[in-house]
Amino acid sequence: MQNAVHDLLALTPTLHDGVDFSVIERATPILDRLAAPLSAADIEALMSLLPANGDTAFGLNWTILHAIESSPAWPCWDLLAESLDHEWHELLLARLKNGGYAPPA
Repeated sequence: MQNAVHDLLALTPTLHDGVDFSVIERATPILDRLAAPLSAADIEALMSLLPANGDTAFGLNWTILHAIESSPAWPCWDLLAESLDHEWHELLLARLKNGGYAPPA
């Protein structure tokens, strides 16, 4: 796992609008340090930061979503298997479906 991902996980268990704003301020430059391509381990860790209620964390979670989707390791179907009641997972699944991707049979 790359250092930037590790540093994000050290800040907070999830990124959401309710975290102290200093967390948001510290997370922003860390997200800028994400190196492409993300590994499957990076994707799994970043997905853990996305809150189930779809909160955007002042837009930072959109940055995470775009980093995940741009990785050649994506899609990680096993991470989306239990996506019930998780808005970010549902969004990722919908975007994959719209792109013509389907989970393996």
